[in-house]
Amino acid sequence: DTRGYLLELGEGHLDDLVATFCAEGNDPEAWDLEGLRRETMKAFGLEASDLGSVSFDGKTREDILDELWALAKSRYEQKEALVGRDVLERVERDIMLQIVDAQWKDHLYSLDHLKEGIGLRGYGQRDPLVEYKKESFGLFQDMRARVDEETVRYLFWLRPVSGDDDDRGIRRPAARRAAPVTLNA
Repeated sequence: DTRGYLLELGEGHLDDLVATFCAEGNDPEAWDLEGLRRETMKAFGLEASDLGSVSFDGKTREDILDELWALAKSRYEQKEALVGRDVLERVERDIMLQIVDAQWKDHLYSLDHLKEGIGLRGYGQRDPLVEYKKESFGLFQDMRARVDEETVRYLFWLRPVSGDDDDRGIRRPAARRAAPVTLNA
């Protein structure tokens, strides 16, 4: 179920953003709500007009999270209604596979670099094998976080185009046929 997985990733990512910009121990007056708006727009492909209707005044972290998530989720459901669940599911799967493939290649490249320099740890009286395992696990965790973040960003930014209209509802000009080429003999 790619949709369920994507929505779970999106809600988790938004929860992380709210936790970053609205730290639990901080006074609500110290929260960076403008930063939260900006990062939410970047992460979920929302526009300023979408977030203009959202008011954070006097709300708890959970209320802010719920309101932002409802907005992001409704925008995604609009895409689904526009192109249909079957098409969107296929696109979700393809994009997720492309992201995992690209990030996995980068991860293997990073492991190669780590392998080249890990022998120097022996000079610092540390076991290179233990250090390699620790650092490679950290690299793997970072790769997973990047996969999740990019998956959310790509799929929420996705703007389906139907027929002859672009994503703003503007009709595109019809394709022109190339004029036949004649050669002078």
